[in-house]
Amino acid sequence: MCGIAGIVTQNAKNYSEAIQKMTDAIAHRGPDSAHHEYFENIALGHRRLSIIDLSENGKQPMFSNSKNECIVLNGEIYGYQSIKKQYGEYPYQGGSDTEVILAMYQRKKEHLIHDLPGMFAFAIWEDERQQLFCARDRFGEKPFYYAHGRNGEFIFASEIKAILASGLVEPKLNQEALSHYLQYGYVSTYQSIYSNIFSLPPAHQLIWKEGEINVSRYYSLPKKDRVLSLSEAKEEFTYLLKSAIEKQLIADVEVGSFLSGGLDSSSVVAMVNEFLPHQTTISFGYDHEDSELKYAKEIAEKYHTKHIEIHEKKEDLVSGIQKIIPFLDEPFADRSSVPHFEICKSARKNLKVVLSG
Repeated sequence: MCGIAGIVTQNAKNYSEAIQKMTDAIAHRGPDSAHHEYFENIALGHRRLSIIDLSENGKQPMFSNSKNECIVLNGEIYGYQSIKKQYGEYPYQGGSDTEVILAMYQRKKEHLIHDLPGMFAFAIWEDERQQLFCARDRFGEKPFYYAHGRNGEFIFASEIKAILASGLVEPKLNQEALSHYLQYGYVSTYQSIYSNIFSLPPAHQLIWKEGEINVSRYYSLPKKDRVLSLSEAKEEFTYLLKSAIEKQLIADVEVGSFLSGGLDSSSVVAMVNEFLPHQTTISFGYDHEDSELKYAKEIAEKYHTKHIEIHEKKEDLVSGIQKIIPFLDEPFADRSSVPHFEICKSARKNLKVVLSG
């Protein structure tokens, strides 16, 4: 998890304090480093969590070889090594997946998005065309918010708190989003809780040029009239899941797994074991509760994992809610966020990347 931020405006260097405040507000997303870069009409910021290419060659904002393009990326491109070979003419300086996107952009411009697998939210500034190209992955795993500042600035970031930290946007409550939350327990991914701060929807791209914003969908689920037998469906599902797991194990740091003892996480652990024996697994449970910890322990023993158990008391639930409130930019009525926060907090002591199912 990294954090991105940007301000499109004239005389962008005058906004150095604002972009600094934005990246400071999302320091938790990227504790390894923070960097900022400027063109005449844009300030870009990035908080880095180093996972692939831990060297300085992987730092962001990242310029292309021509210095005409600059990218900030939050996410991971799956199978980027094979994609990199398809764009072998590009003079790569490092081994990061971020640089592969720059290579793709130089050849295909915005059309690159149709061939980009992974979880991501990114923004590419092309100085020659004075254009900003942004995109969010197909299922919205990575967040992307944007707004207009009081002086006409275009502002974007990984989190709402970064946009507010800029001091350029006065938030206004979105009554429609509030109604949706009260009815369903969450804010729709097509909105934000503020009427003047917007969420780029999953599978959508955004182009800013000459003060105009164009948002469009780049992907829809294909309509297929295939009829599969149960055995064929089982075989194809197993192949797809195993392939997805293998691609997500590519990292320059250790990758672990969350293990609840249920079917989903147990299946992930079993498949990870084929590629990465003796993985680290982490489980969470409340004391004095009929939890699935015993099943998680059985799976951990079966696959000889380095297993970590996190125990909390049920009475700690209220204090847990108070802990996570500063990290929630919008209301979210799901108490599972509390144990999820606790298990992630424990995981960061040993791991940077964890798979979950």
